[in-house]
Amino acid sequence: MAEVETSLYPRVSEILRVAGIGFDPTGIPPARLEYAQLRGTALHLAIRYHHEGVLDEATLHPDVRPGFEGYLRFLKDTKHEPLLSELELVHPTYGFMGHPDRVGWLNAKRVLLDWKYTDSFQFWPVAYQLAGYRILWNANYPDQAITGTFALQLSPSTGKYQLRVVEAEKYEQDFLAALVVWRARQRMGRNGQ
Repeated sequence: MAEVETSLYPRVSEILRVAGIGFDPTGIPPARLEYAQLRGTALHLAIRYHHEGVLDEATLHPDVRPGFEGYLRFLKDTKHEPLLSELELVHPTYGFMGHPDRVGWLNAKRVLLDWKYTDSFQFWPVAYQLAGYRILWNANYPDQAITGTFALQLSPSTGKYQLRVVEAEKYEQDFLAALVVWRARQRMGRNGQ
């Protein structure tokens, strides 16, 4: 695929935020939210580096270790086979971008997985996020369609995991409607509000 200037495209998470259907941080103190975001980013990197075979597990921060151990249990329990991690995709027609956490094999199906490092789980924002990622993947790789979408909830307090089925194909129209709202607000100069 040709290199594309991605700063010109809205990200899936930004589209959802502007449309009012993204993750809702209401009631979470700013310092706690920032900590959770940094911890989640660190876990995403650890999982990616593990997939790439370059992770030194001894360097994992204690706050990241429970999630990583949950991820390892998930791999062992399900025999999940990673194909790609943290891939950047741009939709060739709709002009938006995203970074699916993982595309791989699960139960002989090509699936899309999204990591959620939290003890509380917000279904709807995740469903819309996975719908956006599924649209992106299937547009870029139409001969390798995604046949399942899942959120892997990794608990920071217990180190356990819960694999949550998200039938993202049911929410693709909702995501595309959010993209229309994002574009309208962009034209009006209101996406920063």
